[in-house]
Amino acid sequence: MSKQAFATVQKSFAAETTSAFGFLASEFGLVGPEFGGTVLPVVAFVGRGLRYRIMLDSDDKIVMTRVEMDLDNKRLVVELENLAQAAGLGARNLVAQSASTLNSLRHALESQARYIRLLQPHMRSENVVELMRTANAREWNVR
Repeated sequence: MSKQAFATVQKSFAAETTSAFGFLASEFGLVGPEFGGTVLPVVAFVGRGLRYRIMLDSDDKIVMTRVEMDLDNKRLVVELENLAQAAGLGARNLVAQSASTLNSLRHALESQARYIRLLQPHMRSENVVELMRTANAREWNVR
């Protein structure tokens, strides 16, 4: 893999992520995309108490999605692949993450967006907190 190929991934990350996950805003009413990240480039989509953060890890050359839910004075944070498995959508390794080339980035984003679409009904159910905890969500205190 060349450095030039990954440089293209880095330059394209925001636009490709916005394209793949734009349905969160247009179909589900989340706000975004929001761009940020000091260490890792991040594109986020935010709804009431729910947040999807899509990040590009330059060291491992992967793209990953974290799902965050605010719950009273706690924030539950879980990796998409763990949540998909806990929801019965398939094994963790079925969620593509490789982002070493532009094609692999696109494939990973499409894969992750597909799982988010499948998870969205679960994220609105009364059992969402139990699902997050079953997926080994980390719990953080928030102020």
